[in-house]
Amino acid sequence: MEQSFTVTENHFDVGGGMSVFYKDYAPRTHSDAVPLVYLPGLMRTARDFDRVAPRLAAERRVITIDTRGRGKGGRSTNPADYRFDTLIDDVWRLTEALGIQQMVLAGLAIGVFMSWRMAASRPGRIRGIIANDTGTETFNPLGKKMVALADHDEYSLDEAAEKLRVPNEKGFPDFGLDDWRMYARLVYGEISPGKWVRDFDPGIHVEWERVKTETPSLWDEFVKVGGIPVAICRGENSQFLTREHAEKMAAALPSSWLVNVQGRAHPLLLDEPASLAAIRKVLALADGRSA
Repeated sequence: MEQSFTVTENHFDVGGGMSVFYKDYAPRTHSDAVPLVYLPGLMRTARDFDRVAPRLAAERRVITIDTRGRGKGGRSTNPADYRFDTLIDDVWRLTEALGIQQMVLAGLAIGVFMSWRMAASRPGRIRGIIANDTGTETFNPLGKKMVALADHDEYSLDEAAEKLRVPNEKGFPDFGLDDWRMYARLVYGEISPGKWVRDFDPGIHVEWERVKTETPSLWDEFVKVGGIPVAICRGENSQFLTREHAEKMAAALPSSWLVNVQGRAHPLLLDEPASLAAIRKVLALADGRSA
């Protein structure tokens, strides 16, 4: 049976010898629904949305992006090429080239920080935001620990799964071996048969340390996003986004709401029923439909 959507993959030249990689999911029948654009985390790729995009693509266009330094995105020997605002400029360039003027953003970690700034800086272009277990503070003790654990040694898939399981199993109590293998495929890239490494350029950390120093919080951008729908999706077991901070965010922005996803820590897979319901609510509101 023919799928109700198509998927194309391509690299987009953003100048300076750099590129981003993207997947373009498009419904086979015309849709006026607002497109959804996915922005990955600091050490993550667009693969994080591979389980979700097909569930939405029959009704709207979905674009998932490997930003520079991640996945199939361009790599550089100069950390300055990974500047935070440059990543944002790349997204604007790509979406404009694809004919997308308005969009809903979904993101993780740095992808959420990008979303706050994009919505605050260009009102009217962003119609909604789904934040995956991420608040507004760029410095995070758990994030520092996650960076410290992210070496670039080669592992078998089972070794990579075990390396992820040991520090994270308490946050994902229902995960079995197959789940950790699935998770490892999201986090690691296969560089040769049976050899897996973390799928990002270590040079991104140099630029991110500068961002954390100069911009410890994006609270001001968050409260300026206006009346667009914002789903703050938090893992019940998360130490990355505390319940207190998530509740503070939801209280400060009347158009936002907090979703606590049971049995999950950081990050959410976003295919949990509660996460999917939040995504669909944001999309419905962005489309002007009843949620």
